[in-house]
Amino acid sequence: AVLDTGIDYKHPELYGKVVYCIYTVGTSLYKGTNLGKCADKNGHGTHVAGIIAASLNNVGVAGVAPKVRLVAVKVLSDSGSGYYSDIAEGIVEAVKAGVKILSMSLGGPSDASVLRDASYWAYQQGAIQVAAAGNSGDGDPGTDNVAYPARYSWVIAVAAVDQNYNVPTWSSDGPEVDVAAPGVNILSTYPGGRYAYMSGTSMATPHVTGVVALIQAIRSALGLRPLTPDEMYYVLTSTARDIGPPGFDVFSGYGLVDAYAAVNASLRIG
Repeated sequence: AVLDTGIDYKHPELYGKVVYCIYTVGTSLYKGTNLGKCADKNGHGTHVAGIIAASLNNVGVAGVAPKVRLVAVKVLSDSGSGYYSDIAEGIVEAVKAGVKILSMSLGGPSDASVLRDASYWAYQQGAIQVAAAGNSGDGDPGTDNVAYPARYSWVIAVAAVDQNYNVPTWSSDGPEVDVAAPGVNILSTYPGGRYAYMSGTSMATPHVTGVVALIQAIRSALGLRPLTPDEMYYVLTSTARDIGPPGFDVFSGYGLVDAYAAVNASLRIG
């Protein structure tokens, strides 16, 4: 599930991949296959979705998990802003609909019980949540500016790196950061059949979500059970490529996510 501003489900790279829509903005709730309810008039959600799922077709870009099915969960307005209550409802409704992987390229600076309770409930149901650490970094290891829900211990918090494996100053830092992924000048899908470059931990997050989907899909194909959130956390952090100071650091967590190493490590879990 992509919890965001919606998805341009008609984009050639994403056509046929979006199978369900959940809309929670404001007082109205919609759940169903009328994908128009989750159309993306902002661009952010479509960009995120392409990083996860763009087709492997020698055109445009390729997603990390190009055969995945997507649920568009429109929890943010067309301006890209939103409320914790709408995000919380999106989390709950997605899990109730059977979703087991949630990608959340969003966040806020303060905690809220409605978000915490929904996120923890999803964790208890076995749903793996991947969220953006935030773009409020200051380069100071002594300050903690990781956003919620990424800040929760049961959520995988993702920082950004550039093509030289450097963490940009704006990438939120703190002890809650788990892993890092590409998040600077990322080319992906954009509404209207277009492509665009965007930067942010919002772009790093779906790289990790896609790896989670790959792991679960390959395990399923081999007749293995899906990993639990805690097992997935262990696989991603233990196989990440250390890119900062040796060991864990507050800027890149345990390092750059490594899809190949993570998939291989996951297959060693019964």
